[in-house]
Amino acid sequence: MEPSRRGCPFSEDSFTRFSSQSNVYGLAAGGLLGDGPGGLLAATLKGKVIYFRYQDLRQKLRPVARELQFTYIPVDAEIVSIDTFNKSPPKRGLVVGVTFIKDSGDKASPFLNIYCDYEPGSEYNLDSIAQSCLNLELQFTPFQLYHAEYVCGSVLNK
Repeated sequence: MEPSRRGCPFSEDSFTRFSSQSNVYGLAAGGLLGDGPGGLLAATLKGKVIYFRYQDLRQKLRPVARELQFTYIPVDAEIVSIDTFNKSPPKRGLVVGVTFIKDSGDKASPFLNIYCDYEPGSEYNLDSIAQSCLNLELQFTPFQLYHAEYVCGSVLNK
């Protein structure tokens, strides 16, 4: 039986062509961007990061996609994984992590770039965040980049 006859709850909303392939580790939820939910960040192997979101135009939701220019990702690097999270209170802002491999001839070197902006008013601005980078060379390639919340404080004893 055709999917449409079975009552499939999913339908295609929009389509965007990537310049190169990606995988599940190249996707990250945009977290909360200021006052509302963010979109989706998709990283391709050839170093491009696309930001997808919905925009409310005249009381209709429209899909919007645009490329973000993250600093300190070489043009010949391969992005391996990406992740985002919101800083824990009382701090505010979005943090984006990108791992990539830079091939320097005889060996490939893995790197982790951590992006966040500390300027008041820019903590959730993706264009501003993409310009503030901490670059770390790694001894291994993290194929999946993931975050976890660390809870510091007293533990209830039962």
